Amino acid sequence: MKKEVVVAILIGLSFGLIITYGLFRVHKAVTAPTTNSTITFPTNATATPTPAGAMLTILSPEDGHVQEESEVTVTGTATPDSIVVLFVNGEEFISSADASGSFSFTVALEEGSTILSVHAIDENGVGAAEERVVVVSKLLSEQPDTRADTEASSAAKAK
Repeated sequence: MKKEVVVAILIGLSFGLIITYGLFRVHKAVTAPTTNSTITFPTNATATPTPAGAMLTILSPEDGHVQEESEVTVTGTATPDSIVVLFVNGEEFISSADASGSFSFTVALEEGSTILSVHAIDENGVGAAEERVVVVSKLLSEQPDTRADTEASSAAKAK
């Protein structure tokens, strides 16, 4: 009986390893990029400096910010004179950064969480993007009903 159990365990382990290896190969084949094209460079080409990447920093609001107001001002800095686009709830707002790189948007938000996606593109076509999540909740302004506590305590005193 012990011999049969050992044989069954070895056979099960073998099948498990074969199946795992097959899944590994399939996953590797599906996710591996296949490039059949070759890139050739002209021999007389001169090296040109690569433009620096577009800079983008959102200063306000912070990620995960919770507020009562349904309006938010998005401020930040980007590469000077770059085009800045803000995407909010399927709408886009387009502006440009000033000579110092500053930009600002004021937008209305719906109650709940909203993803603010800011994209900046400089004059060389180099882009950068950042996202922030802002939550608008009216629950912050609601005060607990103290009248119910007063009624309960006066009813207790009457007994």
